[in-house]
Amino acid sequence: MATNMTSSANDKLRLGFWSPVYGNWIISKDPDTLDASFETTKKLTLLAEELGFATVLLAEHTFNPFDPELDQQDAWTTSAALASITKNIELMPAVRPAFKHPAVVAKMAGSIDEISGGRASLNLVTGWWQREWEAMGLPPMPHDDRYVRSEEFLTILKGLWTQPHFSFEGRYYQINDITLTPAPIRKPHPAIYFGGESDVGQRLAAKLADVYLINGRPVDETKVLVEQVRAYAAEEGREVQFGISAFVICRDTLQAAQAEHARLHSLRFEEPIAGVDRKVVMIRTYGYAVGHIGTNGGTAAGMVGTPPYVADQFRAFQEIGITTFLLQFHPMLEEMERFGASVIPRLDV
Repeated sequence: MATNMTSSANDKLRLGFWSPVYGNWIISKDPDTLDASFETTKKLTLLAEELGFATVLLAEHTFNPFDPELDQQDAWTTSAALASITKNIELMPAVRPAFKHPAVVAKMAGSIDEISGGRASLNLVTGWWQREWEAMGLPPMPHDDRYVRSEEFLTILKGLWTQPHFSFEGRYYQINDITLTPAPIRKPHPAIYFGGESDVGQRLAAKLADVYLINGRPVDETKVLVEQVRAYAAEEGREVQFGISAFVICRDTLQAAQAEHARLHSLRFEEPIAGVDRKVVMIRTYGYAVGHIGTNGGTAAGMVGTPPYVADQFRAFQEIGITTFLLQFHPMLEEMERFGASVIPRLDV
């Protein structure tokens, strides 16, 4: 994946899925819904690869944000394990600058890229859950300052991946003559996915990201974000691709799909997450959308219905420039199989 990329309605869709690192994506504490095991993630990833999925996202947390006593799968060690048993799918662990030094991340991502034969990427997250910072004794950081640090973080990643004897002097990081070898196989470097709905977040994505990720929402609202970030990228002399998150419920009839949505919603854990930074725009909009299921917008993207209807929704997003779709299901394995049988044949992937 090149650094300067563009999305158009002529591009093929790239399907991806969220690995169930929390145990499920309906945000339920019901024991029957929870499975954050590596064995399940392995089965899902191999199935996704068989179905033609292009990427898998693994969210990063040290402990579970919905209940610290529930299992939480680690993004980076899991990605490394998947790298050795998969053949085609891109591996996208998330990373938050608060917890890892960019030189360490550059090395880890480079190693995953080597293990996988050039399939590494990452999703940089500036940090919306301050409770985790506090638990580790880290001082809070204002919203806009987190984006300053993230810009330095991404600049260092790109520099270490592409330049020998790289040095950098910034407010948060200093790098003195580091050469990382072997260099990543993927050229010009592992792909960078980035989301952020504040103006400073959109501008940073336009400046340094390869793919700008959007929380699920209706097509017309998504189009506004796409056009804004595309304009910011043009100011930087760049082009970026666009991706969106969505929770999919597909049934033979609309009534059956809506009934399943209602059933899953009844299992949802509705209490607010403690320690969330309410200044984060995604939290105030579609982070955990009221009346919907899933995270990062979930069913707010409108992919609840019959196979033809769901396929039409994909095409509607494609028409406005979305090419990467990061999907959630429940139960993951059974619903991914259903999606593969009933929706994927209707898509150009």
